[in-house]
Amino acid sequence: MGKGMHILVGAIAVLAIAAVALVVVAFGMAERPGDPELPNGTAPDALPVAQMGGGAPQAEDVIMTLGGSRDTYVLVGEEYLEAGCHAVDPDAQGAADITPGVQVAGTVDTAKAGDYTITYTATTEGGQKATAERTVHVVDAFDGGSAASIPVFMYHYLYDSAQPPADLNSNCLSADDLESHLQYLTENGYYYPSYEEIRAFAEGTHSLPAKCATLTFDDGEGNVYTLGGDLFRKYEVPATMFLICENEDIPDAVVSRANPYISFQSHTYGMHKAGSNVGRGGLLHALSHDELVADIKKAQEILGTTEAVAYPFGDNNETAWAALDDAGVLCAFTIENRRIVPGDNPMALPRVRISNGYGADAFAGVVAPDPQQ
Repeated sequence: MGKGMHILVGAIAVLAIAAVALVVVAFGMAERPGDPELPNGTAPDALPVAQMGGGAPQAEDVIMTLGGSRDTYVLVGEEYLEAGCHAVDPDAQGAADITPGVQVAGTVDTAKAGDYTITYTATTEGGQKATAERTVHVVDAFDGGSAASIPVFMYHYLYDSAQPPADLNSNCLSADDLESHLQYLTENGYYYPSYEEIRAFAEGTHSLPAKCATLTFDDGEGNVYTLGGDLFRKYEVPATMFLICENEDIPDAVVSRANPYISFQSHTYGMHKAGSNVGRGGLLHALSHDELVADIKKAQEILGTTEAVAYPFGDNNETAWAALDDAGVLCAFTIENRRIVPGDNPMALPRVRISNGYGADAFAGVVAPDPQQ
């Protein structure tokens, strides 16, 4: 064999060895558990998900926010009320709200005590999948008994205690005080009902644990996100932001500030202003049924949610009750300062006001369980 032939054969051998090595490396990378590019046990077409509770990673590609508690409790023999899951893909080129395509899988047999899993799957515009789970606990009785009344708390603004605002009014609460509230709720095992459950409780058709609480924040001021967002994640406590939807920053905010523990709901579109001589002078009293429906639906289109509304200034009337019901709203909240009891009108529910200076002791007093006797 000539010298040229030896060189050619050697080169072919080297190329063959290199090709085999590349195949082995590629195979090893595909099979290796714990690949840094993929979460353990995640299929290549699945996105990491920020979901409620369970130590799941936060602020990932798809934000999935469950309605109510990730651990849902229902008494044997009562109806399981599915509260759904809101999904946002902040990286979407088109519509970021991908909730309409969320698929729900799983069944709950409330005739039999036990734990059941409901799985929510969202699909991005690129066809990738993201999932979140809810555990439904069907129980014979709630720890601490069933509630005779439940509190829905009305907050407004947060501030840093090291830099209090010049106008430190009763609507302001320090982030430190908020953290004390969240810590108390977490350490004492409170339950956070969905709006489906709240409505059914008000109608007298559904039981809830005596240790029960719902946190709502009116107006959606930026400091609630910057000071409160990480606290809701830390303590795994869901909260609702009632947003004034005509504000030009709201369409961006519901995407850029999406949080697995924050539900964005309606403070109406354009009714947060004066316009009548009735009640507290809000515009609501000057609007017809059809005008009210149009306003609420316009807000719903921006938010992608329909479950709850907070009346501006607390103003409401029978025309508004009918309009909100026609718009598919489950619960509407006033500023009447008390707990919800069975028999309350779901379209005019009260809330417990939280004011400046409500520390841990004051909060413990207003959130104390009220079991049936």
